[in-house]
Amino acid sequence: MTAALLLSGVTFASTMAGGLAALRWPTRIEWLMALAGGVVLGAALFDLLPEALDHAEEHGMGMAVPFGAVLAGFLVFNAAERFAHRHEDCGDHHHEHPGAAVPPSASGVVGAAGFVAHSFFDGLAIGLGFQVDHAVGLLIALAVIVHDFSDGLNTVTLLTAARHPTDRSRRWLVAVATAPLAGALVGTFLPVPDEVLPLTLGFFSGLFLYAAATHLLPAAHRLPALGSFLVTASGAAMMLAIASAAGH
Repeated sequence: MTAALLLSGVTFASTMAGGLAALRWPTRIEWLMALAGGVVLGAALFDLLPEALDHAEEHGMGMAVPFGAVLAGFLVFNAAERFAHRHEDCGDHHHEHPGAAVPPSASGVVGAAGFVAHSFFDGLAIGLGFQVDHAVGLLIALAVIVHDFSDGLNTVTLLTAARHPTDRSRRWLVAVATAPLAGALVGTFLPVPDEVLPLTLGFFSGLFLYAAATHLLPAAHRLPALGSFLVTASGAAMMLAIASAAGH
């Protein structure tokens, strides 16, 4: 329990760092995003998914169960983002008059609330990971710490783009940074039957794949192709090495 809560506390610092970096150096974070994309992909493919498959085999489940959970995790967060973007499109249909100040868009708050929910699930994954195995929990926590930097960055970027003041962006940043702590508490004390582990691990694998594919790697598209590829591959290779050393 202590390790899960301590590491979720580190995610608080990571999220805050991402948001503050977006406020101060908005054009200098692409390389970190490229590295984070590789780390998160590696965590999904070299740690979470293999664990889900192992637990499915132990309980006589077909491979369709964990892979279906991966798909569900990916699609659930895709649907949540599409809802937020649809709200953004509706919220931005206001009448503008020359010389008039454009009010903040409600879409920024909707999107920030989505990041709060996303970060809660990150913390939940840490807590549940430590229920499976100490090494699994550590690997999940490492991936969450790395990619929560982007959650903080994206929260501030979204609110800024929606014309919200800096003070409001900072308040939402704190909310997003605190959410993993709540998730880790729930994940630590929530009893999870062994039969459910293939589903939960697969679901969070889908979440990680979605985060890498839609948030982290696209942010690095403006970098030199070879350089960004090598940085991303290095992040994935690091997770492969850690997972192999941990016996996963």
